[in-house]
Amino acid sequence: MTDLVPVSVQNDDLVSTLTHAHGLGPVADDWQAAQVWLDAIATRGRKNSAETVATYGYHLDKVRWFCENVHPVTPSRWTMQDVDAFCKYLADVPEDAICARDPLTGAFASRHDPGYSPFRKQPAISSQADIKRFVHAMFRAWRDMGYIHINPMALHGAGTMRKINPERAVSIDLYDMVFEAMDAEEKRTFTARQLAARDRFILIALRELGLRASELIKASMSAFYKLSDPQDKRTYWVMRIGEETSKGRKERKLPVPKVVMAALGVYREAFGMAAEPSLVEKVSLILSVKTDRTKAHASGRVIKDVESRRFFQAWLPVATRHGLYHIVKGRLEKAAKILDEIGEPERAAHLRRASTHWLRHTFAKAALLTGQDVRTVAAWLGHSDLATTMIYTEQEALDLIRASNDSRPDFLAAE
Repeated sequence: MTDLVPVSVQNDDLVSTLTHAHGLGPVADDWQAAQVWLDAIATRGRKNSAETVATYGYHLDKVRWFCENVHPVTPSRWTMQDVDAFCKYLADVPEDAICARDPLTGAFASRHDPGYSPFRKQPAISSQADIKRFVHAMFRAWRDMGYIHINPMALHGAGTMRKINPERAVSIDLYDMVFEAMDAEEKRTFTARQLAARDRFILIALRELGLRASELIKASMSAFYKLSDPQDKRTYWVMRIGEETSKGRKERKLPVPKVVMAALGVYREAFGMAAEPSLVEKVSLILSVKTDRTKAHASGRVIKDVESRRFFQAWLPVATRHGLYHIVKGRLEKAAKILDEIGEPERAAHLRRASTHWLRHTFAKAALLTGQDVRTVAAWLGHSDLATTMIYTEQEALDLIRASNDSRPDFLAAE
């Protein structure tokens, strides 16, 4: 008996699906089939965090946009030639396909606005590989469930795994330059002072705690709490990275440096809060200077004016990694412009390439260079494999150097 698969027939306003034997259940089209798969991934267990599912959702948006705006063939009907067309498009996304931005605020167009696209910039080679692996995995799951006969990416492979580039880090002097640029900036308004305090905390937290962008964005103020050590009788501040926000769903509890707590206190006070957070606070850690117009008073009445919403701390959160990325890149760009002005274009270019994740790399390299044990650094970063942490070191080369010196002294070029 021949297995049958769904055949989607698409007209201008009509989508009809012939539902046959497959394991995805009743789905109207490929996008619902993809969502069934994503829902299944979310329930697999600890290795699949909400962040992973969200990232897959971003990749799916790109595939759908490509099918609806560039190449009108739905994924279940793709052949190798369609896969090639998609890969070529990823490698050279046209400028007019990059998401539009507000010229004043720099905010990207939302999904239903004119000029929207899920492509916010030309995907880097590593990002292209991530997207291809996602599509390959989706096709493999569809094939296993009988939704399609073959995986059209079977001969392409799943793409090269993303590798950490330890050189993507910001040196201490460049890091300090970012703060110098912030200090030199005029802060005449209440909002400008809020933004300066918040952004300083963001940069310090990323650099000093080694956080992923998603871990910072999804944290609440109550992530910071006090922990007493019965051995030395002292009380320390700790930041909890919950399993619901961390990659791999592995909870971490990080001791907080003084500089982070100092920056957090200034930031909180700028937003009308006490300097120290409490365990009962549910407000997001990273706040927008915009207020929530739907916020209600204890009486149940909506708070209508901005000043009152500020008084009651009705701040909206910065809820996405893209939002955090935009904040960090904006601060790096201002410092880069100063470097251009003083005749240091190479350092300016390096700073412009930096991103939120570069600050995590900066933490890792600095921690290892100052002699911290690699296992401690791995636990701090949330690495399940020590080999990942070792990438930030030169240990392999050092082992070879020492072995060579033991067997053949003075053989190696050295100073």
